[in-house]
Amino acid sequence: MQQKLCSRGSGSFLLERNGQACGAISDPVTSCDLPFRCPRCGEQERFRNLGALRTHLEYRHSYTSPDVITGSFSITGKFPDPLTAAIPWYDMSLPTRRGQQSTGRPPHTRSLSDSRDSAYPLSYSVQCLASFLSSPEQSSYCGLETAAASAAVRRRLASILRAADSTMQRRLAKVSTELAQTDTELLCERAHSQHLAQERQEVADRERSLSRQVDVAVMVIAALREQLNASENELERREREVITIQKFLEAAARQETCGKVRIQHFIENLLRRIALAERLVEYYQGNGSPPQCNRYEVQHSLGR
Repeated sequence: MQQKLCSRGSGSFLLERNGQACGAISDPVTSCDLPFRCPRCGEQERFRNLGALRTHLEYRHSYTSPDVITGSFSITGKFPDPLTAAIPWYDMSLPTRRGQQSTGRPPHTRSLSDSRDSAYPLSYSVQCLASFLSSPEQSSYCGLETAAASAAVRRRLASILRAADSTMQRRLAKVSTELAQTDTELLCERAHSQHLAQERQEVADRERSLSRQVDVAVMVIAALREQLNASENELERREREVITIQKFLEAAARQETCGKVRIQHFIENLLRRIALAERLVEYYQGNGSPPQCNRYEVQHSLGR
């Protein structure tokens, strides 16, 4: 869009194609609504603006054409009657200031963009033409005055076109600046969008990685839970075995204690019997006959 505007502002009206200006439209059916027309070409050439008309006049016709010298110059392409052509209209054709129209316009003057035909009857126009042709001095004077008016109109038109071109150039420069700023903003937004897309992709990759890690962690936790359950079962079995062994050891300790007591009693009884046997042997050796012991004492000592 910026290139299109710049090409329009840098002289696209000065190009010609097939012998015509770029702003001209030669089709009378489609160009009937265009406001400006060539005074030499007539209905064949119509234009949208004064710049296209000026380009066409510069490249196809000269400002010093016989139409301009004789006073038949009309930007709408219609030939004015001799009376209106002889009257100077350079000071009434265009406004003196923007937004301000000239006052006191004579009824017979024609403006630059006037496209109406002459309102005079044909007989009156013929009489005016005859009187105009009968006086060569008046016609030469009117021709010079018309040429001066045409020069003034050309100067005024050139100044207006220069002002319009400068305004258009300023607007094009402003639009170009705005377009450059918009392009910069678009580039920034595009870079930001690409950065966000990259961050979104990184977040998605990290999310997938974390999801895989979570799945692996869940599997590891399940395996550890199974191992923990197996370890708890093994621990309970070992505890039961320890309790059984402890009970067995307690029973063995009780039996050992009882055995120790019984062995101690047996040893004490055996020692008493040995002592009694020794006394009996000593007595037999000293007396030669067994002593008269109390039967109860002997049985009691043997019973122990």
